[in-house]
Amino acid sequence: MEKRYAAATLSLSLAALLTACTSSASHEEQIEYLHKMAQRGAEAHAVYKSQGDAGDPDKCESAYELYNGPHGNDAPVVGNYDEKVAFLKEGERLFMGSCMNGTPSAVSARSKPASPSAPPASRATT
Repeated sequence: MEKRYAAATLSLSLAALLTACTSSASHEEQIEYLHKMAQRGAEAHAVYKSQGDAGDPDKCESAYELYNGPHGNDAPVVGNYDEKVAFLKEGERLFMGSCMNGTPSAVSARSKPASPSAPPASRATT
């Protein structure tokens, strides 16, 4: 009986941990990340400007790889795969634009990604 109780407890603990790890980031966390990417791009521009290489797309690409990379290692978790790809591309766009021009690019108001279990907005009932 104790083994069954221990196994059930372990299973519930692992399920709770998995659920916590896969939940989507809040809208505020996503916006914060995008602002951070824009700021990092502007910082990279300042470094390259001091070296006489400001606005060089190759330098900015190298800086993007160094700061974050296309995998978004420090990006918050968002919705499904397509949403994640779009979110990371937006972060890259903001970084590159900021790196090229020297000022943090404006972050547009992004709508929060829908959770996988939420019905599409067109089907939602009121």
